[in-house]
Amino acid sequence: MQPLSREQYDLWRQGAQVLEKDGHGEKVLRLADGTFLKLFRRKSLLSKTAIYPPARRFADNAAELERLGIPCPKVLELYRLSEPYRTVVHYEPLPGQTLRQLLSSDTTLDQLELFARLAEFITHLHELGVYFRSLHMGNIVLTPDNEFGLIDISDMRCLGRPLSRRMRDRNYQHLLRYESDWGMVNPDIGTLFMFKSR
Repeated sequence: MQPLSREQYDLWRQGAQVLEKDGHGEKVLRLADGTFLKLFRRKSLLSKTAIYPPARRFADNAAELERLGIPCPKVLELYRLSEPYRTVVHYEPLPGQTLRQLLSSDTTLDQLELFARLAEFITHLHELGVYFRSLHMGNIVLTPDNEFGLIDISDMRCLGRPLSRRMRDRNYQHLLRYESDWGMVNPDIGTLFMFKSR
């Protein structure tokens, strides 16, 4: 993990668009060259993230997803910013649109076909041992190659064996809790999706 000076960070920020921030500061920036910076803070001195920073976990998950053939962001470099303390991942974003974007903007979308494929994709992830606790339609991308991929992948575990029924059910519970997403889905298709994905 490379040191990132405040001067370099400020240079990047000059032409950057802040995509996400909270009360503690900036979290995701799109730089002028189209690459992204994602910043992670350490929530406490005793946090396990001091040993295994989420930026490192993001990079490890990207490498494992690439090995498994799942499209995801391409990590360029990992950094440590000292003031304020952050671990930082610099990456190329995964091209395409999230399912949330597609559902909100494309009125001609074939939802039946889309969600049949989504059920197959999630089942495939579970068979590969991918447990994604932040699985929702804002983190699933349909790429220009018409493949599903994943973004925002720090909150993920790749177990190397098929998930248990309990873990699969918990993953679906995460996906289903976003009522605003499912409000854009034909109710009959949502029911069929759950049936096909079991």
